[in-house]
Amino acid sequence: AVVSTQSTGKECRHVSAGEIDSVGSDNWNYGYTLTPTFSIFSSTSSILQQDSENRGLLHLHTRPGYSFNQKIWMKDVEMVFVRLSDRPWATQKLGVKLQDQQVDIFAHTRPGFDEVEDSETEPSHDELGEIMINTEWIVKCAAQLVHTVSQNRFKNKHVPLYVPKIIQADMNPWVEMRNSMWHSQVTDKLERSRKDYIP
Repeated sequence: AVVSTQSTGKECRHVSAGEIDSVGSDNWNYGYTLTPTFSIFSSTSSILQQDSENRGLLHLHTRPGYSFNQKIWMKDVEMVFVRLSDRPWATQKLGVKLQDQQVDIFAHTRPGFDEVEDSETEPSHDELGEIMINTEWIVKCAAQLVHTVSQNRFKNKHVPLYVPKIIQADMNPWVEMRNSMWHSQVTDKLERSRKDYIP
């Protein structure tokens, strides 16, 4: 997908590689870019920006209307996490666990979710599909953040990603199908790349 770090409404300018969180015809709220550096932004402001000179440093914008006011050193990141509110899982949160604290990068509540009368019942097939679709962007964003942090740590030490059970493949068949599709796409892309470089 193609998005921008400077956008209003549905219009995008100053194009970079990345993805926005629009589902169907819904307006988008958040996006991320991969080049020239990793960043996360909302429709109104920048949220997280990788330093252009020191690639091991992230700048977090915690107060809209103010300059970046928190530094996150990638060497201190122990885990990237996605968390959801209780069923119907309307609120999504992305954050990182550091050596001495937890830092929330952003939280967003999607409108239009009805309360579940009996939250103890097993989620329906439709509910599982809906939560997979509604969390797809934040999971991708978290995975890209994991990749960025892991690449810029000492000896490329891998950082784990935590996601709730409801959006794990062994608990949600829709997530399993989506992950299989992603894996096939990546495998096909790598295979095409190998063929292009065969002398």
